[in-house]
This record gives sequence, structure tokens and C-alpha cells, in this order.
Amino acid sequence: MATCNGAAFIEQQLHSILQQTLQPDLIIIRDDASEDTTFEILTRYANQRGFNISQNPQRLGVNNNFAQAVAEVPDGYLIAFCDQDDYWLPEKLEKSVQLLTSLTTDPTQPAMVYSDLMLMNEAGELIHTSVHHQRGQHRYEHVWDTFLYGNMVSGCTIVMNSAMKSIMAALPAQQDFIYDAWLAMAAFGFGKIAQLPQPLIHYRQHAHNVTFADHRALTRMERWINHWQNSWKNNTYLQEEIQLAKAFQLMYANRLPIEKKKNLEKFILLNNAHYLKKKWHFEMSFRNYWTNRFGG
Repeated sequence: MATCNGAAFIEQQLHSILQQTLQPDLIIIRDDASEDTTFEILTRYANQRGFNISQNPQRLGVNNNFAQAVAEVPDGYLIAFCDQDDYWLPEKLEKSVQLLTSLTTDPTQPAMVYSDLMLMNEAGELIHTSVHHQRGQHRYEHVWDTFLYGNMVSGCTIVMNSAMKSIMAALPAQQDFIYDAWLAMAAFGFGKIAQLPQPLIHYRQHAHNVTFADHRALTRMERWINHWQNSWKNNTYLQEEIQLAKAFQLMYANRLPIEKKKNLEKFILLNNAHYLKKKWHFEMSFRNYWTNRFGG
């Protein structure tokens, strides 16, 4: 768990972890120089079995703080990422571990699982039953070709094996993309990855966290207006995704199967392409993976 100024909700999250049907062997919490009472709350748990709590002397940021925490995990342990203000359903760990252990028997092969999320407000009231539905990510298969055009893996849902530790350690510094996209790209590219069939986390949406409110699926009319506007002006479509792809290519191109490597190279070449060309490549990449393109 990476924390930073999370005093308002962190005890509820810790309670949900301690109520898991499969209890974690180790709970590593790194506080990122909180300015509220977060670390004071955490110190109440410091003497409980399995807790490893520390505080950074200066702010590292989300990526670096999580990377430091993962580096502290003993080899051979499975790793679950945890945000400070969510709420885990009781079977979150148990079901995730069951699916993860079914993916591979090779401990050297990177593997991870993820799930959808349910949204709740600050009061803990459920406001949406599926982030994937809200963002339109339920309408297509989650595979390498579709992942390139947008990450559908939320970090707080990830459970991964020990072989993924080196990938987290290789996360480039000073990049705009978040750690979950980096890990998911490796898992889709040369590892094993699977989605659980149901959401297992209540993600708390509030004024001080990164929410999904601005990333909802557009209506058909909104999509057409967006296409028209972007077709005649400079656009930033796929800018973040291409940045991620470039960094990943530098690090892991040689680990990709030939076809995936070619797809990655073609995707990166879209960097300075016109919006309509980018959309044409999007259509070609998704054409075999739609399951409910225009449905609800």
C-alpha cells in the first residue's frame, strides 16, 4: 500500500484487508511524506503481526513509492497493490490468487490478474457497478492489440507473481504514465494475464484522488463531434499511449513475440500521424475483438 494524506479513509481500507477470507502474510505500507495524520494512524498497526510500515522523508510520487514498496517484498511472494481509500470485498485476495495460480506453474514467467471496479462516493454509497462499463471497456476483448490503445487495468485491482518484481523495478522514472499500464503492457506482451469475472473493489471517488469521472464512454453523437473536431486541428489522441509504447520498446522489445513486436513498432509510428490515420489504425486493431461495440 502506498499512502499520502489519506487519513480520512485509510482505516476503512485496512479493515477490509483484515477481513479478507485469505489473509495476507505481509502488509507493506509506505507513507509518502503525508502532511495529515495518516502516518499517526498507521503507527497504531505497527506492532501487529505482518505489518511493515515506513515513511519516506520526502515525497516520491505514486510510481516511485509503489516501486519502493514492491522492492521490499520477499522473493516468491505474490503481490497485491492497494490504494489507501478504497474498500476490498472479502474474497478479493482469495479469488485473485486462485486465478493467478491457475495461469502458470512456471515461477519465472511474469503473470498477473486484475478486475473491474465498482464506484462509491465519499460516504461509501455505491454510485456505479462497473468502471469498465462506464469507460466502454466491456465492449471488446482485453488483449495486446486493444491494450495498446488504452490501458484497462487499474493498479488497485492487480495481483501479480514474484516474476513481475523485476518489471516494476524497471519502471522508467520521470514518465507521465502510471505503474499499472507498465505492468499490464509486460503481462499482455510476454507474460500471462487474466481478468476476474466480477469487480472485487469499491473504488472511492472523491475530490482529492484520481477518479474515472472524466473517462466515461462517450455517446455516439459525442464520438462523432469529437472525430470532427480532431480531424482538423492538432490532436493529442494516443499521445500518452505512444509515450508508454516507446519506453516499453526500449526496455523489452526483444522479449516480445515477433507479431507483437511488429504491432508495437507500427503503433509507435503513429506518433505524428493525422488523427484520421490514428483512428483508422484503431479500427483495424479492434475489428476482431468487438463483443458489444454499440451496446450498453
